[in-house]
Amino acid sequence: MNDSPLRLAMRDLQQVFSRPSPWVILGAVIVAAGLSGPFGTLHSLGFGARLVYWAVIGLVTLFSGWLFSQWTVIALMRRGAGRIVQWLVGSAVVAVIVALEVGVVNLVAFGISPLSPGEIGDLLLSTTPIALLITAAFSLGYGGSDAPPATVAPPVAGTQAGPLPRQLARLPRDKRGALLSLSVQDHYVDVVTTRGHEMLLMRLSDAIAETEGCAGLQVHRSHWVALDQVRAARREGARGVLTLSDGREIPVSRTYLPDAKKAGLL
Repeated sequence: MNDSPLRLAMRDLQQVFSRPSPWVILGAVIVAAGLSGPFGTLHSLGFGARLVYWAVIGLVTLFSGWLFSQWTVIALMRRGAGRIVQWLVGSAVVAVIVALEVGVVNLVAFGISPLSPGEIGDLLLSTTPIALLITAAFSLGYGGSDAPPATVAPPVAGTQAGPLPRQLARLPRDKRGALLSLSVQDHYVDVVTTRGHEMLLMRLSDAIAETEGCAGLQVHRSHWVALDQVRAARREGARGVLTLSDGREIPVSRTYLPDAKKAGLL
């Protein structure tokens, strides 16, 4: 998958906001801001106007902040930048973009020019902490400690019994089947279960670390398989090939052949 960072960011944005939870959270934030009137809006705007103002601010800055944060982080990941660099550079980009957007809204709502003395500085002071939090979700947060807590899967045929590995807890509930494989697709990991697959923006090593409770093996620099889902195995010259329960064939590279033999796959 050779999509550009912008296309990947837009696709993730669409996936995130196709779910109800971001909209519920955004609505709650808008109502809370309308009631409390932060940043001087309590006395300068009536309640109805405050709701409209914060709805515009919330919609514009949330979408743009999310998009530019992902876009910047993915682009830096492709260049091998570390997570701290991704976080700081991404935050700077988002802070400037959001500050300009809020400045334009304030110009329309209050006639305050974002170019007036001190105004852009005040805006950056307000937007930078928010940008640091947003960008952390895509740079520091991905892959590892931010996984949702394990839950217990419902007793449905084809699902993982007992506590879910953290990797499965990342997936939509309708795709939380037994793990089959993890495969690298550009900067994503394609998580395949008995109930479907989902693309997650993370490193394969981090995804594998979240499969605790599910016996598996990395068989290639781009592939991990669940041992109980392997139905057949064969040698092809210096490498091996595994057939999984869904019929897909996963290569075993020469580097991982000893591990595959030790696990009884070949």
